[in-house]
Formats: sequence, C-alpha cells, structure tokens
Amino acid sequence: MPELIQGVVDTYYNRDFAGVKREDDATRHNTQGIAYSKDGEHTRAIEAFNSALKLDPHFAGAYYNRGNVYAKKRDFDNAISDYTEAIKRKPELVEAYNERGLAYYNKGDFDNAINDFIQAIELQPDCAEAYNNLGAAYAKKNNLDNAIENYNISIGLNRKFAEAYYNRGTAYYNKSDFDNAINDYTNAIKHKSDNAEAYYNRGVVYANKRELDNAINDYTEVIKRKPDFALAYNNRGSVYSVKGEGELAIEDYTKAIELNSELPEPFYNRGIAWIRLKEWEKAKADLTTAKKMGLDIVALFHNAYRSVERFEKHFGFKLPEDVAHLLIERRRDRYPKTQSILDANGNPLEYPAVLNLLSRLRNAGMPLGEYVEAKPAFGINTTPTDIFVVDKAVRDELVASHPSSAEILKPFLHGEDIRRWHLDTPHRWLIFVHRGIAINDYPAILAYLEKHRERLSQRKGKQAWYELAASPDDAERFAQPKLVCPNTYNHQTFAVDTAGYYYGKTAYLIPTSEKWLCGLLNSRTVEWFYSQVSKQLTIDWLRARSGYIQQIPVPDITLTQKALIGKIVDYLIYLQQQPTINSKDLKYARDRVMLGYFERVIDGLVYEAYLPDELHKSDKHFLQPLLDEELPPIEDIEGDKMSLFRDIFELLYEKTHPIRRNLFFLDSVKPVRIIEGKL
Repeated sequence: MPELIQGVVDTYYNRDFAGVKREDDATRHNTQGIAYSKDGEHTRAIEAFNSALKLDPHFAGAYYNRGNVYAKKRDFDNAISDYTEAIKRKPELVEAYNERGLAYYNKGDFDNAINDFIQAIELQPDCAEAYNNLGAAYAKKNNLDNAIENYNISIGLNRKFAEAYYNRGTAYYNKSDFDNAINDYTNAIKHKSDNAEAYYNRGVVYANKRELDNAINDYTEVIKRKPDFALAYNNRGSVYSVKGEGELAIEDYTKAIELNSELPEPFYNRGIAWIRLKEWEKAKADLTTAKKMGLDIVALFHNAYRSVERFEKHFGFKLPEDVAHLLIERRRDRYPKTQSILDANGNPLEYPAVLNLLSRLRNAGMPLGEYVEAKPAFGINTTPTDIFVVDKAVRDELVASHPSSAEILKPFLHGEDIRRWHLDTPHRWLIFVHRGIAINDYPAILAYLEKHRERLSQRKGKQAWYELAASPDDAERFAQPKLVCPNTYNHQTFAVDTAGYYYGKTAYLIPTSEKWLCGLLNSRTVEWFYSQVSKQLTIDWLRARSGYIQQIPVPDITLTQKALIGKIVDYLIYLQQQPTINSKDLKYARDRVMLGYFERVIDGLVYEAYLPDELHKSDKHFLQPLLDEELPPIEDIEGDKMSLFRDIFELLYEKTHPIRRNLFFLDSVKPVRIIEGKL
C-alpha cells in the first residue's frame, strides 16, 4: 500500500505584505516585487525587493515578501533568514512566524517549526492556518494526538478549511481510525472539489476497508483530475485485481508504467496479474524488472500470500519452477515493528526503552541535513528516459556524428545500478540538455532529439521541447564527490561516488567528500533509526525519503575517529569489487566472511560513536583497539592488496583480539539488542 500523500497548508505562500504605507521609492520597488512574484517572475521579484531594502534596510515588509519568493523557489535557508529579519523589525508580524515555521517544516526541522507556529498562535489566537500547520509538524514527529488536537482547533475556527480536514484525515488514517479518516477526506473534497489528493487518500482507506467499489470510484476521480497520476492507475489496478478483474488490472498497471517507467510497483503488480492469467514469460519479465529496480518482490509476495504453496492452493494451479524461484529467494530480515513486541499478556515490551534510544541517537549530534554543506536531493527527472538516456552504441554514433556531443553525454546510473559501498560501471549515458542550453552548438544531439520532437513536446513544464527539467547548476551537483543510494532498497545501500556520475530520480545524492559517512549510513544503527522515524518498520523495502534521511544524526566524534571509519570504508569498497568475494569456489569462502566481518566492525565503531557510555560501561571498545593497530590507508598499500587484507582480517578475527571479543558479546548491551531486534 503506497504511503499517504502528506499535506501542509500553504495559504500564506500566496499572501503579500506590503509593509506600512508610504509613497517613496522603497515602497514602489516592494510593490513591483509583489507583482513580479504573482506572475511567477521570481528573479525579477527578488531584484525588486533588493532595491527596496537598499533604499530602506529597515523595511520589514520587503524582507517578508522576499522570504516568500525564496520559499516559492524552495530556497528555505534564505527564506528563513529573511523572515527572521522581518521579525526583528516587526515582532508582531504573525505571517512571518507562520511562514518561517513552514520553511523550517519543509527543511525537516520540526522542532523549530513548532516553536514558530506556537508563537504565531500566541500573537493571533484565531489563526486557523497556524493551528493546522502546528498539527502537521506534530504529525511529522509522530505525535498524532497533539496533531489531531490542533487540527480540531483549526477546523473549529474555519469550518471550510479543506487542508485541515485533509491533514486530520491523514492523522486518523495513521492511527488506523479509517471511519474518521474517510469522513475528513470527504469534508476536504466538499470544500475543495478539485482535491485529487483527498480522493486518492480516501481511495487508499476504502481499499484498506475492502470497500472495493468505493476505492475504484475514488481512484477514477483522481485520474479525471490528474490524468498523469501513475500511482492512481497502479492502485486502481490493485483493486481490480482483488476483485478478480485481471484484464482491467493489467490495463491500469500498463498505463501506470507508460506514465512513469521508473516506478517499480506497477511492474511487480502486473507480474502477479500475469501469473494469475498463466502468462509465465510476461510475468517473469515484469517481476525481474521490478527486482532490478530495487523492489523487494519476495517481501511483497510474502506479505500478500505468505508462501508460494498458499498462493498455489488459493488459485488452484502450480507455478513453473523459474517463476516460483523469483518469489522465494532468501531475503534479509527487516527490523520488527516496535508496537508488535509484546509480552505474554499482550502488553508492549520495552517501548519506553525504544523511545529513549531514539532520543539518545537524535541527541548524539547534528542532523545530516545540517552537517553536509550542500543540500541532499534526488537525481533529475529524465522522463522520457528511453530518449534522454542512451546506450553505448547511440552514444558513439552521436559523438562520431559531431564531436561536440561528447560535452553533454554524461555517464549515467539508475538507482538499480547502485550497490552497497560501490557503484557499477556506467553503461548508459545521459544527454544532459539542461534548461537554457545552446542546443545549436550540438547539431548531432539536436538531430537525434528532432526524431522525438512530437513526444517531447507533449511534456508539461516550462522547459523547451528539447530540454530536461534540469538546471545548469546540476552539472556542479553531479561533478562533486557524493554519497548515493537507490530510492528503494532492502538494507542500507549507500555508495561512494568520486567519479562524477549523473543520476535519475531513482537515486538519492548527498554531496560530501567525507567517505566515513558511508560507513555511518550503512550501519545497523542508522538503518534502525531510519526505519523507525520513517515508519518503515516491516519486512517491506525501505524508501529513501529526503526529509527523514536529513534527520539522521551525525555523532560528534574526532577527526581521527572519522578517518578510522573512512579507512574501513575504503577496505569495503575495494573488497566489494573483487571477484573472489562472490565466487562459489570454496577456496575463496573466507573472503566472503572477511567482507561480512569488516561490515560488522563498522557496526561496532558506529555503536561506540553513538552510544559510548553504554558500551564503555560494559567494557566494549572498538575505536581505540583499531587505532592501536595502525591499519594502513588503502592508498599506501602497494602490491597485492588482497593478501594484506586477508592478514588484517585474520588478525582482527583471532578469538582473543578485543575487536572479535567485543563484537561477540555486543548482545550484552541493551540498546544493541533493541537495534538488532533481539529483545
């Protein structure tokens, strides 16, 4: 079941504040800026507000209005700075507190957002928007009761507030209160009839309640309003499938794939639908595609049918061996849902300890989104990918036709190409025709794109027909060192990219040259934290969600300790690329053990980085014993690296070595037992 689409009211984004009335040049520039902003001319609007502030540096309204433009551009740091300046000059400006709260919200800084919304309410107790936004911030912190309480006040102040009904409906859904969720989504639709998201979410709830016809009707209403909403087709197809209407289901899954070929779920769903129609080859093709895109098809199948045997018994036929094999391959376990850890009487076990551990981790250091200098984000939208992403043959043909083509043909990776620690060698290239490109400088590229002009011209957006919806600044974003992960994965799958590869929307990028962070992000501790805060707590695949990834705390450790973790990361990157690691030859079996052991060493180092008091109380140390070994940096290892790595492994794996001993007895530390699901 896809996650509900979250909503936060942005009414104030469309409000203008001209400041005190005065007939001078500063006011004139401010008024011009407001007009430009309404027309969507953000650059000219900012220039106008700059002129106003140059003439009158104390003009609170100009700061506020410029902050609104930055917020529309999703430049939330500059927006926050401007709202702060407006508040300094006019402390009673309710709108500035509300808008700054929204900017903090969109950055994932929910505590500061809550503080600002509360301040706005104190200044204006009848501000329905601020109560709604406060509820949304509490919901992001999973404090659903407080969220609902604030939505109630918001709706009491404005009985026609569609966004507040929508948000409260989402909170009720997350509390599994489906009837109240449906009532609220219905009210959201009543007061905003074009609310496709409310129809979509109500369809999700109806599907959960097995009210299938109602669900189909709602998804159909979504499609009427948003014909390009691929997930609505996917979900409607799933409901048709439950009703046994296989052909209609396949038709919807196919439409979803046509609209967004980078969504793995419709491929999986269509694959299951083909199985039910005994179209084995089509089923294998779709299931294989979904798996390559990073979807854990085994976990999905297990959740729906428990086993191949039960599936076969239910539908009355046997699966071919190769199809069955796709659905029963061994999968790695996901952490258990905290709420499901019960004692013999059915009461929650250790739940306060879990909440305390989450708090301890959060307080271990600053959030990742603040720690890295540049903002993490997904790759670019390459739709239609089959046109903008080409194979080697087409790439070579374009370069041969005109040498300039090589300048904008960039090595390209999908999320499915990203492995844990390292990257596959790119075998595809992106035609990086960013917005504003001088396309006539690349005649071979232009001639190639001309063949697809009709299809490219059908896209929505402000880009020219031959352009990607990408900024020239994306070139710098991809060129710099970064950590990357696929948008869906079964276990933490971050890799280091120092080669400047380009990525599509199925990959998430964290600009940084600090390799040690890859070890942190691939650790069990971070996977547990991420699965908890993002509510991804079952055996389902994990999804990369920027707002949650940026919340991951970066522990406050020394540069020497960071360098040590980075050293082990370098070892793992090298090992993952060696053929002996995945060899089935028994003589290399110990190499696979070595890889797993070094990953376990990373876990130990990260446990100590986050929870030094707990580990040291139990006499568990990893950082100092490894520092004492003076392990060589990988760049200093000459000759046969594998031989040296094997020697290092045997040293650290020896039973009496403190690293081996401390790893073996880690279960004695309670937070570790929580993280590893061994309560």
